[in-house]
Amino acid sequence: MRLTALTLLLIFLPLPVFAQTGREFIAAETYVATSRIVYLGKIVELKETTYGGPLTEIQKFGKPYRMVFAVDEAIRGEETERLDLILSLQSTIYLEYMRAHSVEILLAAGPTRLDRNARPRVGIAEQGKPTGEEERYHFRILETVDVPDTSVERQIATQINQMHDSARMFTTSFDVATGREDILKRVRQFASKYKTPLPTVMVGVPNEFGELCGNPNAFCSITLPVCPETKTILLAIQNDPNLIMHRIKSRNEEYDRERLATEVKKALASFPEEASQ
Repeated sequence: MRLTALTLLLIFLPLPVFAQTGREFIAAETYVATSRIVYLGKIVELKETTYGGPLTEIQKFGKPYRMVFAVDEAIRGEETERLDLILSLQSTIYLEYMRAHSVEILLAAGPTRLDRNARPRVGIAEQGKPTGEEERYHFRILETVDVPDTSVERQIATQINQMHDSARMFTTSFDVATGREDILKRVRQFASKYKTPLPTVMVGVPNEFGELCGNPNAFCSITLPVCPETKTILLAIQNDPNLIMHRIKSRNEEYDRERLATEVKKALASFPEEASQ
């Protein structure tokens, strides 16, 4: 990996420096709900390349890189052994580390930007066909990566774990899925039930609740799929906010209860038949 002085500086800066405003947690099921394809596998090749077709302004922000992703399981999408991608990348440090260390990845792709903490990558081409700039590729780790002793790699591995909340994800039931088996169980079940992409809804939650999964920054929310499971839990929270509040020790309980009630009511507007009840 080629590491410039600026790149090293950006690596060594703690993540909160980049995002002191708000944090959007993405539920595990949301990766399926919003994606055209969801594959489990590993990056086996990543190198700078040339692309002969036209590039949009967004695609020009980075350089074209060819990535070969070895697919072990197609959770959503056509069965294939290899996904051949060209991505617009401004930095390859984390992806190259994942390639070099054979990190297992949940790759979700579709016309959505989703998680900004583990930044999505802009697509250029997939299996030899142009994708368009709206196609984003999300690379999510399912287990924390080992943190080596050498200084540079230690910093990279630590940042990867931080960006991915130490392999923890919220779920549609407002639980926290931790690690490979727990996350994949939720993702597979959701994919088997819902075959096509769904819209999403964002629900603001108390910071202390966000801390059950990762760093909430100044305030936080959870993005959930618009589906019966989400509707059911939102109605349950509306009727009994303690489903959330009893799990945390709030520093400002009155404010958090009021905000939670407002956020749940607003989210339920995505379900018109329930919003009027």
